[in-house]
Amino acid sequence: MNSQELKCFVVAADRLNFTRAAKELYVTPPTVTHHIQHLEEELGVKLFIRNSKSVQLTTAGEIFYHDAHDILLRMEAIPNRLKAVKSNEQTILKIGCTMAQETKCLTKTLRLFHKENSMVSPRIYLDDYFQLVNRLIENQLDFILGTKTMMQDRPECTFKKLSTSTTKAIIPKSILQTAKKVISFNEIQDFSFITLRQKSIPKLKEDILEHFLSAKAREKNVIRQDDIEAVLALTLSGYGIGILPDYAFSIQDLDESVKVVSLQESLEIDYGIITLKQNKNPLITEFIKHII
Repeated sequence: MNSQELKCFVVAADRLNFTRAAKELYVTPPTVTHHIQHLEEELGVKLFIRNSKSVQLTTAGEIFYHDAHDILLRMEAIPNRLKAVKSNEQTILKIGCTMAQETKCLTKTLRLFHKENSMVSPRIYLDDYFQLVNRLIENQLDFILGTKTMMQDRPECTFKKLSTSTTKAIIPKSILQTAKKVISFNEIQDFSFITLRQKSIPKLKEDILEHFLSAKAREKNVIRQDDIEAVLALTLSGYGIGILPDYAFSIQDLDESVKVVSLQESLEIDYGIITLKQNKNPLITEFIKHII
């Protein structure tokens, strides 16, 4: 049973004339007869009584007529209903982040973006930077928030700088009291350190701090964590000095038990939005416009 067979039946039932039905449907009379015979075989009943003088619906035909007519109306309405759904369909903007802290920073931007793009529905995905970059390359994400270092050796990516960051030492006062605003790594190297795993924040080969941390890791004086919350929790509890880029945390995440100090050896880190060069999605430009 298909729509063409149902149309042939309904029009033939309306006209009670197979020739007129064929003309109206732009098919031949044998085609109408064939479709109706196929319906009768499938349903197991006779739908018409035909003789040389007239065509009449059987009782089964009259019952089926109402069902067939209703089915056709529903089928004809489907494309319009789907078009209506499509016109109101939300566009999804897929954003990748390496840490939950970034999602907090996104709140104001998302609020402003939503006011002008109410039909756009953002999705935020948290993962390590290896996975995020791979997902971006495979077009599973529209853009990533992260450092320029994340796209090194990835010529298909482009970077839009939003800010410049440096690495900070979050020093528990119970470990070290200092009035300095800038401190050398050598001055604090005898303490334990708490920082992120390599997969969370990619490092430059020339990063002196990372060389220090790698050396101390071999001495088992470095606690590596998968996320910012874990680093901050251990640092605030006095287990060691937290070593984090300043884009990864805010003062509101801390309390009076610690002091944030700049590291003398810290390299500047470009932080921003990473996209594929081939991705011309205008929503990305619109989103960047609202970043505070």
